[in-house]
Amino acid sequence: MKITVRLIEHENEFIANCPELDINCYGGDKCEAVRRIQNVINFYIDSAKELGLDVENLSEIFIDGEWNKIPEKNIMPCATDTIN
Repeated sequence: MKITVRLIEHENEFIANCPELDINCYGGDKCEAVRRIQNVINFYIDSAKELGLDVENLSEIFIDGEWNKIPEKNIMPCATDTIN
């Protein structure tokens, strides 16, 4: 599965929007917003699989104009002091 994430700067935070799944997350910087939306996308896919739905694994994500192969860990590792 390939999906798109758009990053929108609003006031002092960034909003990560995934139009294919109708998911939005926010963060204090781009990295945090992307990390959070990746966690929600993974939860979405895992939950769908647990319900017995036929869902493709996430293989690529288009973030602000660039395709990124999905590594085993987070797309953009962040140095952060927040839990989520």
